[in-house]
Parts: sequence; C-alpha cells; structure tokens
Amino acid sequence: MNRLRGTRSWATVAALLLFPSMVLAEVSVQLDSLGNYKRFVYLTVGKGRTAVVWRQMRARLPQNLVLNPLGDNLGDRPPVIQVSPVTGYPWVVWPKNFGNIKLLVSATWEGTGKKWTEPSLIAPGAPLVYDDLDPSLAIDGSGTLYLVWSRAEQTAKVYFSTMIQGRWTPALLISEATVDGRAPSIVLSGKTAIISYQTPAGPVTRNYQAASLVQSAAGLMDNPIPPLFGPPPGGDNPSGGGGGGGGHAGIYRE
Repeated sequence: MNRLRGTRSWATVAALLLFPSMVLAEVSVQLDSLGNYKRFVYLTVGKGRTAVVWRQMRARLPQNLVLNPLGDNLGDRPPVIQVSPVTGYPWVVWPKNFGNIKLLVSATWEGTGKKWTEPSLIAPGAPLVYDDLDPSLAIDGSGTLYLVWSRAEQTAKVYFSTMIQGRWTPALLISEATVDGRAPSIVLSGKTAIISYQTPAGPVTRNYQAASLVQSAAGLMDNPIPPLFGPPPGGDNPSGGGGGGGGHAGIYRE
C-alpha cells in the first residue's frame, strides 16, 4: 500500500484493521463532527499500470467527499496533492484520460459547498495529440500554485503554469525546445522556485525567481492582469506568446 506523506487518521487505521482484504484506493476528505473539513485521505494499492488509485474504499462514504471515484475505470493516472496554507484545503492535479490522450486537470475542496470542485483543465487549448504527464505541484505561503509537467511531444518538453483569478495560465516552456525533458519536479525555497527534470544527458536543475516565474506565465494570458510584481533584477522584462501550445518567456534565472 502506498500512502501520501502526512498524518495517519484513526479512521484509516480502523478501516485497515477491519477490512484487511479490501482494495485500498481512494482520494477523499474526512469531516469533523460538525461537518467541517478535517483532512484528506489518499490510499493506493499496486504500482505502475496495475495501480488502483481512485476507487472508493469506504462504501458508506457520501459521494460528495470522494474525488473522481471512476478514475481507474476511465484510465486516469495517479494525482499529486498539496495543501494550501491559506485555505487549509487540498489541491489535486492528475492526468485525466480523454480518448486515450492524457490531459491535466485540477480540483480542490470547496469548503462552503462541502464538495470537490469539478475537474478543470490545466491547458484547455492544448490539442488532443500529446499526453501531459508527470505533474509536480507546489504552493507558496500566499496560496499561489506552481505546477510543472512534461508533454510527450516528439521532443518531450517541460512546462509551467500557475492559477490567476481562478484561471490556469497558458503553458510556459521551461526546458530547452530541442532537448528531451521529462519527469519534472518543483520545490519552493523562500522566494526561489527550483525546477528539476531529466534529459538524455542527465538531470537538469534550474533556480528561478518565483515572482518572475508567475509574472512570465501571467503574461501569456489572452487578457493579462496588471503586473503582480515589480521587474526582476537586472531589468529583464518577461515576455512571450500565448496559445495552448505554450510560450517560452524570458524568465529571470538565479
């Protein structure tokens, strides 16, 4: 059994003790006695293509608490989950199957409605040609989302997106356009976003000013919002094109 890092709830432990032969797979939330959000639950079994991720484990759990329970049947891939320090609620991103093409979607827990939001496409303008895979998500102290993933193009590429006013920005190209880039990860260290990914020549790690990265992605939107931050050090002005295929902006790298 694989478990997302985090605290182990008594309800999960009880389920394992009472029903050890059950298929353990579920992405859901646990509420307290007053019906308020308490924590998220993520259980899986198996690895690779045989992994079971989404199937509901607790039969009596209300449907509004379970995210994407048919995902295994539909061919969806495993998610990444991070908790916003602002809301305390989880954000979930995963490759969803659309006619055998995987596109990234996101969902979060809606506290007022006490339900999961409907899955939202990360790159709605992307053609149904290449798989979007290997998402990695980070959230800073202000609640800003930092998402990287790989797109299985003829030359695989790594992209970045953030959410601004409820909308995901167009894909911002991170890796070199002519060099295969796969399996990215992103972590935040203070005001720095550290993005790593694999290439045929070995791993690559790049440090970006987080504010500049967000501003560059915002600049790719059809109707860019006013500047979120001042210009990055050195006078670089982030710029780039829009479109579902992604732009490659001038980002300040540390």
